[in-house]
Amino acid sequence: MKKFLQTRGAVIGAVALVMILIALLSWSLAGGRVSFVQNAVHTVVRPIETGIRSAVGTLEQIYNYMHNFDQLQAEHRALLERVADYERMAREAAEIQEENARLRELLNLVDNIYHERIIDAHVLTWDASNWTSAFTIDRGSNFGIEVGDPVMTERRELVGVVRSVGHNWATVQTIIDPGISIGGQLGTGVPVVAEGNFALMQDWMLRLSHIPTGEVPLLNDAITTSGLGGVIPSGLLIGRVDRIGLEDTGVSYYAVVRPAAELSRLVQVFIVQNVAEEE
Repeated sequence: MKKFLQTRGAVIGAVALVMILIALLSWSLAGGRVSFVQNAVHTVVRPIETGIRSAVGTLEQIYNYMHNFDQLQAEHRALLERVADYERMAREAAEIQEENARLRELLNLVDNIYHERIIDAHVLTWDASNWTSAFTIDRGSNFGIEVGDPVMTERRELVGVVRSVGHNWATVQTIIDPGISIGGQLGTGVPVVAEGNFALMQDWMLRLSHIPTGEVPLLNDAITTSGLGGVIPSGLLIGRVDRIGLEDTGVSYYAVVRPAAELSRLVQVFIVQNVAEEE
């Protein structure tokens, strides 16, 4: 567009120059007197000259607008790039803050758990199957991780157990997986069994089975690990009671539990090793 305006402006300027030269030549030949040719030329040239001036002014304004528009576009792109850089820096700062918060919680965790070695790991991928709930982490046998090791968050929330191990990776089976069963306890200390259930897994829930009639928990009661058998340490928070129902036998109850750990948002987890068996 600018090249077109520049070319058309040059043509108009050339025409104006030619007309002015003709007028001057006629004036010189007439010895300073106004001749018929001068009158004719003046009559023809004057409106053209006025039109040319107006056209040239308009073209200059358009050219300047186009030039300024390109400059504004360049400045706009530069501002967008700067905003993108600031947003990236803000995301990185937020991630660092979250990492620091997890590490602070981990320090508290170490102070509260004895006889265990804790290994941090990051979640790599989730299992794409609709029949299981599992994810892969970036630690494996090279860090001493073994099948059956419990996995938790920095807030002592039980996530699951290690199901398979490679050299530098491991798969964790979550507490809502239908193939998992964990010894738990009510707030009163009554033992219960926390197990995954296929129907409940779709809603990110798990089930407590065989609750004695006189020990039915209340809604939102905390369910923790019992520590029996020494596989999973005691006191880890499994979740809270979401609803209660009567078993098919009619002699005991079950409860639907919402996990304490936000499984769908896991970024970093902690593997517990060398759990001392409780008596």
